[in-house]
Amino acid sequence: MQECSIEKAFSSFKPESCIFVISVDAAGKPSGMIAGWNMKCSFDPPLLAISLQKKGYTHELINNSKEFVIAVPNKGLEEEINFFGTTHGDEVDKFSATGIKMSQSKYIEPPLLTDATINFECKLEKKVVVGDHILYIGRVVATYINEGKKVLMNMGQGNDERIFEEF
Repeated sequence: MQECSIEKAFSSFKPESCIFVISVDAAGKPSGMIAGWNMKCSFDPPLLAISLQKKGYTHELINNSKEFVIAVPNKGLEEEINFFGTTHGDEVDKFSATGIKMSQSKYIEPPLLTDATINFECKLEKKVVVGDHILYIGRVVATYINEGKKVLMNMGQGNDERIFEEF
């Protein structure tokens, strides 16, 4: 065992769950991103948290709308994951560019991802500045599942490509 940088330790901390985070702008237009830093916080009340960089577009949308969807992907969404993870929502309409299927949420404005394994509708409960990121804690107001679709995990990099595996 040898001491290493925090960057190396964080990048080696795999597998990590890879999720879509979706919010909307003031006109109701959806935008989304891929986030690897996320966790369950509480059953009662039901809370999930995501950690986003302070300077991103999705961060701005959540600050304004106070709501977001967390969509848990599966193998069938790999191309969309790569696109959502490598483009900027303030420059490109990721939903039109990929043709990803959406469904209307029941309690909030951001859409669900129809083919995701799990969708969580979240209302912003609290945000906490944590260094160079902001931790957004969302109260889950509705959940949806596609039975039989396995959760996809980001296993890291291999030959300059992401490696994903279903669990």
